[in-house]
Amino acid sequence: MPATDSSVPATTKTPLTSWFFWRAYGAVVLGIIAIALLLDALLGALIRSDNESTLINAYSPLLVVLGTELAQLAPEARTQRLQTLTANSTLHVELVPTEQFAGTPDLMEQLQAGTPQLYYNNSASPFLYQQLPQGSAVLVLGPLPDDHRSSVIELGIICLYYMLIAGVLLLWIWPFYRDLSLLREAAVEFGKADFTTRVALGNNSSILPVAQAFNTMTERIESLVSSHKELTHAVSHELRTPLARSKFCLEMLSRNPEPQKMQSYLDSIKTDVAELETLIDEMLSYARLSTQNLSLTLADINLPVWLQQELGCYANEAIKLSWIVASPPATECRVHCNPELMARAIHNIIRNGLRYAQTRIDVKAELQRDHCVIMICDDGPGIPKAMRTQVFEPFSRLETSRDKASGGYGLGLAIAARILQRHQGSISVEDCKPHGACFTLEWPCAAFPK
Repeated sequence: MPATDSSVPATTKTPLTSWFFWRAYGAVVLGIIAIALLLDALLGALIRSDNESTLINAYSPLLVVLGTELAQLAPEARTQRLQTLTANSTLHVELVPTEQFAGTPDLMEQLQAGTPQLYYNNSASPFLYQQLPQGSAVLVLGPLPDDHRSSVIELGIICLYYMLIAGVLLLWIWPFYRDLSLLREAAVEFGKADFTTRVALGNNSSILPVAQAFNTMTERIESLVSSHKELTHAVSHELRTPLARSKFCLEMLSRNPEPQKMQSYLDSIKTDVAELETLIDEMLSYARLSTQNLSLTLADINLPVWLQQELGCYANEAIKLSWIVASPPATECRVHCNPELMARAIHNIIRNGLRYAQTRIDVKAELQRDHCVIMICDDGPGIPKAMRTQVFEPFSRLETSRDKASGGYGLGLAIAARILQRHQGSISVEDCKPHGACFTLEWPCAAFPK
């Protein structure tokens, strides 16, 4: 049969952490780029508007005077005058026939209004246009000097840019500072032995994986500390009882040398020692199952065949035990589990039921979707509702079973619960009609992920 190792590595890298980091980093980068592009467009629009107003106000009077002068000259004189103006100035002056502007109706409409118009050529150089009074030509002056007297506006825009960048960084860093402060305070409280400390952060927090890891750690440590206290208390009680009986027998041996009574005391001491050995074995088993890095070997088994092998040992019991596999057909009813551990869990529950059942114990196994479910029901007195969670805790026993005659140490059901937990499953107990207790064991059928 194939086997699968389900042990979980000590450290695993979760993609969620990288996602939170890149999300925060990408938000900052995109915010900076968006602000830069927006302010660049705003700066360009303001500077261009300011320059256009300056250039129109500075050169419009000259263009109007030149246009009036040229309109009064003959064509030959106009050409000579334009050559003279161009030769004596850094600006180029020329007359362009109106027909060349036929492809720009918007420009022609504005020129016909009689006001100078500023336009930029393909090289982004500004030119001033003015239509002559007769409308036969358009006077062009340029390229005009690009005035950069808007340095104050530029400086203000740049300062605004960096202020906005600082604001974005503040909005980004503040949640980090706030959440890290909460995490630090929780760590301080946890260091003061307040093991109930937890960190509550929003789902959008960038350090949410860290907080979740912290909470998982605190829950685990709280559980370990609580289990340690419970085990210490329970072990001290369970070990003291056989030890006290053994001490009493040893004391009686020294006082009563009669061979018959000496043998009786020795037999009692042997019984107490055997009880201590059994208790220690149970405690070690429970401790091993509580280890998180326990390697759990899974095997693919045929459920009906496996149950028949494990339950055959109860054929001669006074309490009748019956079992059935409800579905699917036996040839398809295969599950993954650790056969030895799962058999121990089932035996612990059945042996517990044998002490309380009146006439019978019924075992029913079935596959429900992707889970295997085994129900073990007896017709005993049942378990009170208030005790149905407590019975799975170590050294927890019902009041009626706290005597030596009933047997057990209160670890059988706790071990069964640990085995199901290691299989990523669960165990619960409910009422069984008309009376009795019904234990339900459930775990994934397939090999669960590592």
